[in-house]
Amino acid sequence: MAMWKKFQILILFGFSSLTCLPKPEPSLLGVLVLPLVTQTSSNFAIESSSPTNGETGVALSPTITIIMTQAVDTTTVNTNISCAPSCPSLSGGVSNRTITLTPSSALTTGTTYTITLNQNIQSIFGLTLGTNTSFSFTTL
Repeated sequence: MAMWKKFQILILFGFSSLTCLPKPEPSLLGVLVLPLVTQTSSNFAIESSSPTNGETGVALSPTITIIMTQAVDTTTVNTNISCAPSCPSLSGGVSNRTITLTPSSALTTGTTYTITLNQNIQSIFGLTLGTNTSFSFTTL
């Protein structure tokens, strides 16, 4: 009979300890571990620009912003952007998907400028533009 009592106590203890276990909660690990950079498109191209293609009345000292469909490999930008007719020296930089350019001095009044991105500009995922890509704007 003592053996039966020990068995009952063991069973009772086993079931009572199960109710003391914390209820499993959904893990936040899947939410907290996100990729820092994602490929937003299967192609690499200009998504938008400011000034926009064909825009008129652009200020003589614009900040030119080009947003790409993917993050840009900064090492491929410097020698692969041109401006025609010849712009004052363009300076700027790249931040993720955005290329920002500023002319070193004022542009010429009433002139249509074409910004060309060379086909060799590359995304961080290894895709290139594939063809030279341009957009134009006209100053005040």
